[in-house]
Amino acid sequence: MALRDSQTNSHPSRIRVAGAVLLACVVSGLLSACVTQTKSPPLAPVKSSDKKAVGAGAATPAKPAPGSMTSVPGRIVGSAVAVDLRPLGNVQTDGYTLPLLSPDGRVLAVQTGTVPDLATLLARPGQSVPQASRIAVYRVDPRGLVRLGETAPGLVLGRAADARGFLVESPRPDGARWIGRIAWGSDEPEWLVQDGRVNAFATLGPNGELAYASREKSDRTFDLVVRRDGRTARLYSEGTRSYVFPCFTADGLKIHAISLRDGILELLEADPASDESLRQSATRALISERADDSTAMQMTTPQGTRDGADGPDWIVFHPMLGSLVRWNAVDGVRAFAGSPIAAGRIDARRTAFLVGNRVRIRSLDDTSGEAEGRMRMDSGVAEPGLGTVLFDSIAVPRAIAPIEGAPALLLVAPDRNGVRLLIARLPA
Repeated sequence: MALRDSQTNSHPSRIRVAGAVLLACVVSGLLSACVTQTKSPPLAPVKSSDKKAVGAGAATPAKPAPGSMTSVPGRIVGSAVAVDLRPLGNVQTDGYTLPLLSPDGRVLAVQTGTVPDLATLLARPGQSVPQASRIAVYRVDPRGLVRLGETAPGLVLGRAADARGFLVESPRPDGARWIGRIAWGSDEPEWLVQDGRVNAFATLGPNGELAYASREKSDRTFDLVVRRDGRTARLYSEGTRSYVFPCFTADGLKIHAISLRDGILELLEADPASDESLRQSATRALISERADDSTAMQMTTPQGTRDGADGPDWIVFHPMLGSLVRWNAVDGVRAFAGSPIAAGRIDARRTAFLVGNRVRIRSLDDTSGEAEGRMRMDSGVAEPGLGTVLFDSIAVPRAIAPIEGAPALLLVAPDRNGVRLLIARLPA
């Protein structure tokens, strides 16, 4: 499904609402960072006497057993599922960037300080060293959140995390940009891409793959680079197209990215086995004829990279529809019922969607809400096509591993000067 520019303003109110909610929910996940010295800034350790739970729920009177989760009453309305909702606490952020979470949901990294300027966020020529950006690291504890430390000014949060650590990006004083990973519990990045080019928008694959955009400092267009199994494949921009914000499919066999050329924005899918396969297998879907890298940022931010991959599909925010859509080269672009703007997978059967100002649970493939005259029961349990209410407030759902054998979900809710974090445990 290709949408032309005549549709750009067909849902203006929906776009404004979605944009406001995305900002309110701290949903603009981006990157940038830098230090002036060659050695990267270490995590500033917190003295053991200063390591304390932040915002632990007052409704937990006794200290739980290590590793256990304690149910705390939450604001659940019209729900047909039994949910254990545990508030973890409030975290100060830059007001713009979502946290990165370890796959097991036990450690997280958040962006703090001042948001870098747009040129730095988008790795454009003219990017600068953001001296007021830091990353704080927290451990999720049964009592709440335990602050582990904070980086020195300069490093800014990347787009992805895995069991080993989280990505950071560092614009250098000479105009280059490096990509690194800080291991959970470590105090210094391992540099994954460290050269004289501008390397940005990095993501991780399910089997240790790395994909990112790369350009010469004097260029304006990005190549797409994929590293896996000890080999590097590159889709060259050739000075015309720019490939940004990549995301692997769930099995790591295909790569998705946004392709930009003279205002034309397309979704790209390709086989990253080699330079030749990237070039020959590239399939594109037209989204807009008047867009740029900031549009690409808006499209990929709500889901991040981990929640943005579902089987062969890429889940992105469609700025003209004001809704999440899923896309692959075979089935095309398919909008979700109810126009959700964020989603987090719970298990093989269920997904949590942010629809309007509520988080709801439904099947990922439920399209019944597209039928005319669907029944709405605002005071009841279910709304066909919209699903069952899980959380009666705005929050971004994030997928995490099961906790004590129960499917679980992290909820990131907007809060003054940051976000409020909650964990929801659901029946299997």
